[in-house]
Amino acid sequence: MDLVVGLSVTSTSVRWVLVEGATGEGVPIDRGEFLVGGLDADFLLDVLLDRAVVAENRVHAVGVTWSSEAAVSAGAVLDALADRGVRNVVVVPDTDAAGALAFGIAEITEYDDFAVCVVEPDVALLARVHAGDVKVERIDRPLDGDDELEPTSGVIALLDSTDRPPNAVFVVGSDDVEGIVSSFEAISDAQVFSAAEADLALARGTALAAAREVNEAEVPIAWVAPVVTSRVGVLSGVLCAAVLTFIVSLSVAVGFRPAPDSAMEEPQNVNAAAPAAPSTPRPAASLRQAAAAVAQTIVVAKPAAPQPEAAPVYQPPAAPPPVYQAPAPVYVPPVQAYVPPPAYVPAPPPQPRLRDRILDHIPIIGRFH
Repeated sequence: MDLVVGLSVTSTSVRWVLVEGATGEGVPIDRGEFLVGGLDADFLLDVLLDRAVVAENRVHAVGVTWSSEAAVSAGAVLDALADRGVRNVVVVPDTDAAGALAFGIAEITEYDDFAVCVVEPDVALLARVHAGDVKVERIDRPLDGDDELEPTSGVIALLDSTDRPPNAVFVVGSDDVEGIVSSFEAISDAQVFSAAEADLALARGTALAAAREVNEAEVPIAWVAPVVTSRVGVLSGVLCAAVLTFIVSLSVAVGFRPAPDSAMEEPQNVNAAAPAAPSTPRPAASLRQAAAAVAQTIVVAKPAAPQPEAAPVYQPPAAPPPVYQAPAPVYVPPVQAYVPPPAYVPAPPPQPRLRDRILDHIPIIGRFH
């Protein structure tokens, strides 16, 4: 089974899809995201081109797109692909990926006049489809991303430059899609749609465009432009690959027709509401007037201001736990050791008086004389 890989590199992350089939229209069998900070391109390819999956299948095409701010990271990925000998690596400009998505949506919806807005951290892309033709415009964004108003107001200005407003606006991308949808709902009469897995839109479009280019080529394609890791070098490599990308643009212009079992998620109408009683249609508000009011309506895209913290309620200090008082020591007299009384010793008899001793020697004389 053939596999097609699509990678989209921005200044913040690398997103990819791995789909079945040689057209890029099959069921995704893997998808993921890596942060650019500390990106290890070899580890990324180890995860993306899992040996357990690739061993039994064939990588038919690999499409890579990136913003100008992500040129160094994209160069590292291209270097890693070249080191592994991966063939059929196609550089797809983000405008072509957005155009492929727009043509795909045109084939699966009933709208013939609509816009597709792709919002990424580094750029916003607007693809306008009218009468089977597509035109893609770019709105660059600052590196710090501090431009909540710019994507919406820029898209409004581009839409207002046409003779007629679109019937619908499809919003996809990896950055603040909900905020853009809310802003369009507030200022436009066109139906606004979002799609499942909107953050993988550019990666999927890149896979579709790369597969188309490889399928139309007569011989296998290899990456032949200088693969370097400096920003200037990578951008020069894009110019060297102009032949490849120009053919991709032509293949997109001819028309992209997804298969009936395409894995692209059916768009979901985020403006859908319960049917209401018929009423006189109100005139559509001018997008030029809406652009002047976008600063007031875009607040829905900003995070809500933090609520002030409630004043702390005084809590009386808890009574200290009782301190254990040891009882006063009780005097215990020492125990006297028993000493037996001394044995009785009779006193010696008194010595006889001198007179008695004399009388004892003269028995004739009475003692009582």
